[in-house]
Amino acid sequence: MRWITIAMLMAFAALTIGSASSMEKAAPIESLGESGAYVLKIFGNANLDKDIDEEDLVYLQEIIDGKRTATELSDADNNGRVDQADIALVRQIINGTQTEITVIDSDDKVVTVRQPLKRLVVYTHQCAEILQLLGAYDRVVGVRDTFAAQHNRFPEISMVQGIGSGGEPDVEAVLKCRPDAILAYTFYPKEEALDAKLPAETAVLRFDCECSGLGPDAMREKVKQLGYLLGARDRAAEYLNWHDRCLSMVESKISEIPQEQRVRVYLESTPEGDKPLSSRTAIGSGHAAHKLVEMAGGVNVAAGHLPGYEDTPTEYGEIETEWVLSQDPEVIVGRAMGKGVRPYENENDSLLQRYALEIKSLPGFDNVSAVRNDRVYITTNDYAVTPNYPSALMAMAKWFYPELFENFDPQAAHQEYVNMMGLDFDVRERGAFLYPQP
Repeated sequence: MRWITIAMLMAFAALTIGSASSMEKAAPIESLGESGAYVLKIFGNANLDKDIDEEDLVYLQEIIDGKRTATELSDADNNGRVDQADIALVRQIINGTQTEITVIDSDDKVVTVRQPLKRLVVYTHQCAEILQLLGAYDRVVGVRDTFAAQHNRFPEISMVQGIGSGGEPDVEAVLKCRPDAILAYTFYPKEEALDAKLPAETAVLRFDCECSGLGPDAMREKVKQLGYLLGARDRAAEYLNWHDRCLSMVESKISEIPQEQRVRVYLESTPEGDKPLSSRTAIGSGHAAHKLVEMAGGVNVAAGHLPGYEDTPTEYGEIETEWVLSQDPEVIVGRAMGKGVRPYENENDSLLQRYALEIKSLPGFDNVSAVRNDRVYITTNDYAVTPNYPSALMAMAKWFYPELFENFDPQAAHQEYVNMMGLDFDVRERGAFLYPQP
């Protein structure tokens, strides 16, 4: 589905275990605004930082003693009062012995989750990658149909029981798996097609685990929260160390480039319209791919010139090739996705080469700076906007500023990620993730 990566600003979790009150809207907790200083949205995180630790125990006692005011996350058991029971529960969370945990999902819903989660039905590929990163792939007991053809990317997960498509969920097949929770996108499958047909005790965890148009803190918080929910905080920390190391290498160099000297980039996706020679599917602000371009030091010329996608702030839609010609971008980046584009499964990059040639052959594009200077690049959706996005960011930065990032090795970073997932897969020898290699 071409629109899976569009709704980056939508929520990432919707777990429905507990009383009806767990589905009430809660006031959103804003990020503290500094890189890495996100708020971990788990009840018991009384001081609103990115961990639940001994500092929260001190903070809770000071609330009880009247020395501090309660925060949105201080009521660990979510019963309407802060007392010694909350301190006891936070101690359990710190020790990993909790029997339930309450979180705020990205829909700002307060949800209480029974622990541990042992049997999972999975609809989302990105979340499945995180399960592999966290060493929790063996908890998957059912998957949607699109996993079956992805043995390289999901060696074990692709072999488990199929539960049909996400467009028309097979609720009977799902229930036969006896899941503790179902991992779904925030917007797919539709709630009326899945949640409404499930018994009240069946949990649906709606979790977008893609690179987010909101920035790196969104991914940090998602992985950290899943680490708590799945009892895999050490594995989550391993991923986050890799994530932050890759990002810091790019950010430190990009920050030195004045805005007026940054490369102008036209960013598009595999065309969805019926007139691809005259109208392209462009990507603008709010989208994950746009965020990557921005972080890599590019200026997306289409940002601000596109409609919002399905009443969201995410810009995505058709734009005339004549307009692109008028912008004369220095670089063109195409995001390959759709039928047949499975970067871990594809034997070679012929599909990506074909897409690059298509762009270069558009009427009048031989006069575009990006084409004249051979700066047309293709990346794939399942490589670039997954939790692997830091290695894709390194590749994009090297495309944009080859001299500045001459010593970068994006493939080595990607291999580290693949190794963390436990895959026996050499990214230098197999697959088709981007074209050309930077």
